[in-house]
Amino acid sequence: MHKLFLVLTIVCAAAVGCETSSDGTGGTGGQGGQGGAGGTGTACNTPQEVLRCNKVLNIAHRGGRDIRPEHTIVAYDQALVDGADVLELDVHETSDGVLVVMHDDAVDRTTDCTGPIKEMTFAALRECDAGYEFTTDGGATYPFRDMGLVVPSLEEVFDRYPDAPFVIEIKQEAPSIVDHFVEVVREYGVEDRMIGAAFDDAVLLELRAAAPEIATSLGESETTVFYLLSRDVLDPSYEPPGEFLQVPPTYNLEGVPVDVLHDGFVPRAHELDMFVHIWTINDEQEMRDLIELEGVDGIITDDPPLLTSVIEDLGAGD
Repeated sequence: MHKLFLVLTIVCAAAVGCETSSDGTGGTGGQGGQGGAGGTGTACNTPQEVLRCNKVLNIAHRGGRDIRPEHTIVAYDQALVDGADVLELDVHETSDGVLVVMHDDAVDRTTDCTGPIKEMTFAALRECDAGYEFTTDGGATYPFRDMGLVVPSLEEVFDRYPDAPFVIEIKQEAPSIVDHFVEVVREYGVEDRMIGAAFDDAVLLELRAAAPEIATSLGESETTVFYLLSRDVLDPSYEPPGEFLQVPPTYNLEGVPVDVLHDGFVPRAHELDMFVHIWTINDEQEMRDLIELEGVDGIITDDPPLLTSVIEDLGAGD
């Protein structure tokens, strides 16, 4: 959340009932306790139920990019083997109208190619080695180079994982890809086993209007509004615009760390039947604290096997 708190004052002035305590510590709130019980807390028997079920979700960030090359089929395959409950995807569109899964808007960082995705054809994109830059030893070796890894299309991912729940972030803002995205999601029947996400509130508003059946997270300013309101007793007129809060545990504002998870954040989200997912967590002790002390409903991680071991050890996967 690049600018999560840069608009605090502006949003606070616009928010109903926005109050904080004078010492900056917020309201009373209380800690969350054992995680995975937020929102409606259903069973976990189907892909549709998993996103809202009574367990701490293991959400594979970019497919688990510490384990395999991010946003590749081998990463998603391995993440599911390693115990991930949900696959996290980022989506862009090529110049010839193919939705593809990649985090950056350009291919430079993860492949042996260069250039913006929206200026490349799908055929040109498929010539890029999607495992080219992956290393686990600081660049001494690159074990997935020349292994035939390609940037997958969204349709390929949906086709390969018909039972997987997804968090899907629409990265591309202009030109808009929302209508095409909704078309593909509906074609593959993924609407009820996914969370739609975006940093830009305008993209989320467009997605909600185009496909109200798709559950969404909150955008940046929407999250800021909830953050401010949750520091005091929630105003009864407040209605969250989405079902999921996906936030970092802290945010550095001009070099000053801001605690996103103040005492009231998770409990008040749960009062509204919202679910709280924290990103991007790769430290074992931090995982334990988020589950045991904060009571979060899911953790987005680059290391799904580590999180699996923590969840199993804490009994938070039941």
